[in-house]
Amino acid sequence: MTVAFTYERPPFLWLLEREVLRYLRIWRYSMAGPVLSTLLFVVVFGKILARDIGVADYGRFIVPGLVAQAVVNVGFYNGTTSLYEARRDRYINDVFASPVRWWEINAALVLAAVIRGILVSLAVLAFAVPLTGIGVARPGYLLIGGFALLLIAAQAGVIAGALANSLDDVYSIESLVILPLGFLGGIFYSVNQLPGVWAVVSHLNPVFWLVQTARIGFLGSADVNPIVGLAVVWGAAVVLTGLSARLFATSRRLKP
Repeated sequence: MTVAFTYERPPFLWLLEREVLRYLRIWRYSMAGPVLSTLLFVVVFGKILARDIGVADYGRFIVPGLVAQAVVNVGFYNGTTSLYEARRDRYINDVFASPVRWWEINAALVLAAVIRGILVSLAVLAFAVPLTGIGVARPGYLLIGGFALLLIAAQAGVIAGALANSLDDVYSIESLVILPLGFLGGIFYSVNQLPGVWAVVSHLNPVFWLVQTARIGFLGSADVNPIVGLAVVWGAAVVLTGLSARLFATSRRLKP
């Protein structure tokens, strides 16, 4: 007598696969678009503008910040759109009624955003490295800080998606909050060049710390102490994860 063993995929993996396939099916918009827009900044600012102003290393200087900004954009947008659409279509009710536990739902959404951020950043670097010659000065630091960056972007998007009441909320947060914070986060300049008041204001910008952490990993140094940079980004990651976990544990705010 033969005994047949069947493997049943855990519900968590089904949900994760659904979330990943959701943006891979529209890769021209979800993946190629962010990569292309980031590379345009690298070419225009890092090559053409750098040549005109006579700063040879400017391309290498801006690439870490542009990678960090791309990760923030796609991670945030992934969480907001996925969770908001699930709430709007009441699909989230079926998920909470399934055997999937609340922390698995949160983990699947976050991990899907993390994977998207990794794919986009790798695609950007595949073109930016030959264009600028940038390398990784501190790989261990970049790995630790980079995971915090991915986690912050993903959890911020999930929280925004849980709180958004309309698509207008989703788009307005991205255009009025995320993008301005990115451009004022020291991607294109050193905060040491700013007057005292504006330097202090820059340190209050959360994206500033993400950019500095990425810059330390790639270039070896930045405008902040490396240990302080890691402490700030991981502190933010823990706080956002706690807030996100609370939303999913109660689930009242998520069910329409």
